[in-house]
Parts: sequence; C-alpha cells; structure tokens
Amino acid sequence: MTSDAVDLPPREQAGLAAAQECALIEADLERLKALINDAGERLLSSFNQVASVLPSLAASDGQRTQVVEAVHAAVTALQFQDMATQLTGHAQRRLSVLEERLRSLSDEAARGLQMIHPHPVRQVEMTAGSIDLF
Repeated sequence: MTSDAVDLPPREQAGLAAAQECALIEADLERLKALINDAGERLLSSFNQVASVLPSLAASDGQRTQVVEAVHAAVTALQFQDMATQLTGHAQRRLSVLEERLRSLSDEAARGLQMIHPHPVRQVEMTAGSIDLF
C-alpha cells in the first residue's frame, strides 16, 4: 500500500487492499489463459501431425480407424481450452469491475479526508501576544 493509503481509515485500507488483490488475481487468470491457449495450440498441432502421417503408416484399416477416432476425441477434448478461456475471461471482467469499484470507494474516502484540514489550529506555543482572528 502507498503511504497515502496508511492515512486512510481501516475500512478504506481494506478496500484498497482488496482492489490490489483483485488486480493480482486478474494477472494470475491472464497467465492461466496464456498457458491453456499454449497447451491447446500445441496439442492441436500434434494431433494434426498424427493425422497427416497416419495414411502413410503400415497399419491395418482398423488400426487407422482407432487412431483417427482417438485424435477426434482428443480434438473434441480441446473444447476444454475454449471453455476455460471463456470462463477465465468472464472471471477477469468481474474482478475488473470489483477492483474498479473498490478503488473508487477508497478514492472517495481519501478525497473526503483531504478536504478536512489536518491542523485546524496553528498555535505552536502558549505565550502572550497578538490574537489571530479567522
């Protein structure tokens, strides 16, 4: 937290900390999406290579059919990548809204504190002298 955040009341500090945690979770989800996409692309590439080599292999028609079916099943399983990417994207959007709202609440509290003069009295000693009228 910044030094300004330390001046905030505990509730607003908690809101700011929660907003920062949301940002970290969003970053983790972004890394997860990248890993899932990379794995999906590599798997699809591998399956395509198997499919392209399959016709030239010395195998029976039944064996080729089994491999083709296995590759098709694996490609179908790659839909996981699409669903996981959609879910993480949705979670990121929700976290972004939450983070924005938490920061907004913390900013409003900070602005409210800035409006209050931190030192309402300027007197630094108790000696006789002139009087400052406001």
